[in-house]
Amino acid sequence: MTTMHHPLLVLIIILFIEIINCQVAFKSLCSSEEVEVAGMASVDGSNEFEIDLYQSKFLPEDTVSLSIKQKRRNYAINEFVLHAFDYDGNVIGRFDNTQTGDLTLNHHTCSNGANVVYADQVGSRGYSEVPLEWKATGIHHNLDQVVFRATVVSNRQLYRLISAPLKRRLSSEIIPYHDQSINIDYCGESQGCLIVPQQCNNDAKCDYALSWQAIDAETAKFHIVARAQGFVGVGFSNDEKRGDDQVILCTKDAEGYVYVHNMFVGVQTPQYVFRGRPSYGLREADSYSNATHIICKFSRSLSPHTENLGENDGRSRDRIDREKFVDLKKPHFMYPIYSDEGLMTAQGMRIPLQDIAIVNNHPVDFERRIWPKTHPQAASVLAKIHAILNIIAWVLLASAGVMVGRYFDSLWPDYERLTVVDSATGAVTGEKYQQRRRFSYFTIVPPLMIVVAILTWIAFFCILFELDWKWTYGTHHMWHSILGVVVLICAFFAPIVGVMRPIPRTKSYCVWYWIHWVIMSLAHCLAIPVIFLGMDNRRLDLWTWCSWLLFAWCIFHFIVQLIFEIHACCHARQEYDRLQGVEHYSEKNVELRIRKERIPGESWKPALLGIYLCITLVVVIILILAVIFYQGY
Repeated sequence: MTTMHHPLLVLIIILFIEIINCQVAFKSLCSSEEVEVAGMASVDGSNEFEIDLYQSKFLPEDTVSLSIKQKRRNYAINEFVLHAFDYDGNVIGRFDNTQTGDLTLNHHTCSNGANVVYADQVGSRGYSEVPLEWKATGIHHNLDQVVFRATVVSNRQLYRLISAPLKRRLSSEIIPYHDQSINIDYCGESQGCLIVPQQCNNDAKCDYALSWQAIDAETAKFHIVARAQGFVGVGFSNDEKRGDDQVILCTKDAEGYVYVHNMFVGVQTPQYVFRGRPSYGLREADSYSNATHIICKFSRSLSPHTENLGENDGRSRDRIDREKFVDLKKPHFMYPIYSDEGLMTAQGMRIPLQDIAIVNNHPVDFERRIWPKTHPQAASVLAKIHAILNIIAWVLLASAGVMVGRYFDSLWPDYERLTVVDSATGAVTGEKYQQRRRFSYFTIVPPLMIVVAILTWIAFFCILFELDWKWTYGTHHMWHSILGVVVLICAFFAPIVGVMRPIPRTKSYCVWYWIHWVIMSLAHCLAIPVIFLGMDNRRLDLWTWCSWLLFAWCIFHFIVQLIFEIHACCHARQEYDRLQGVEHYSEKNVELRIRKERIPGESWKPALLGIYLCITLVVVIILILAVIFYQGY
């Protein structure tokens, strides 16, 4: 019996020693100096962990939710200490949590009555997130900012952390100037918008205005300004029906303060996404109110919120229903929420939905619609090649081809019209014939259109390769793509139809002429709007002056074409009469004196064409340089 007691005693001693070694002894818990642990080095932990505040403002006696969490996969959070400090480095407020999940928390009370929360022994493999609550009790009335500091033990290493400032709420009725309104002029350019009524503008009094903008590839920030005294918000839905949606609500209390809540609204009962943490999943929440409006700002992840308190092996502990979060990276619907009535009633929390039609009648695609115009990175080389080739093809070459083919067929015809002159008297005999020209409009237009087709197809394959051979999506990009494909098809058939030209002044020639005219006109009329759309997207978002320059060129092109068109209409009958009774072979009249027949406009039309081509070339060069030197702005 004695023999069996010895191994058991040794095992108990070993277990006791292991428990002692696992327990971390923190020093200087109430001091403004760094917390120390014997035998462990201290380093900056901002790249590995963070203190995440789920509220950006506080009032005295408020309870603030926050957490210590991993920023990336590492050895996880083991032991830790967390303090709240004022300007002078004094510990303030209280942490009253005794346990979070299965983690037992300890508290150390300082001389001023404030306390520090810590965990000095973690038996599991560590945590990816530790949620906590801090109460702003005993706060001096002049204190307007609190900073949290933490020391985290991970893999026998101390990591120092510091939070963003937690600022005191401004008095009700005070709203910072830059948050008071939303500039609707920027809607569709640097921000997405949802407004009620839809026709309101900056001069009108919109009932509701929501703007959103990307912070980065994973996060978007929202700004709501609504005429309401109860609550305002926005609903995210996977379909066009209300109910079973994620809703962000900004509710006003009796004292005029506004609080931001992340909620899930079912068919009958609204509830918080995470009970006890109303703003769970939201960042940088800020809100104000005055006598007429409620203003609300917040940021949230585009993907469903996936933070959790879990073991380092990935097992979830928070038991949050991930289906409650709408994935904003997928097309979805949005609807406005605003009311003068309070959210809470005698029967409990009411459903915050109203009979307002969903303003956007198509799904919103956040990845394609909310990127700011101020891009930090330059466009890709392939996107620039795509833009340059299309500008050369359609602004310069196709425009020149259209002008020459439509208005210079009589000035530069296939056959030069000649009149016969009496050798003795010098008088015109009235006999006419034609002589084939080596240079004519027909030797210019088909080669030009062949080059246009080649450049267009090369540009198409460049952008297709850039997009990894996938079809683009989003309303703005969809129209650029659809119209671009129509132009691409027309560019392919235009030179083919052009070289199939039948004998002039026949019925088949008339049919051919109109077919070729429709193809060329459709391609050219769509190509310029496609270029306009291409100037305003994420891959190559050129400066606004580039669009104005192209718009000015379009007006110039229209004026020149109008001049040519009016001249052609005025001389249409004269042109028809000259075509009658013409011989095609000069060999029949070899001994007669001939002279070139005078063509209306031959003195000024080439000059106007030259001016048009020079100005167009300058515009094209400027646009090409803008594309080349574009590095984001």
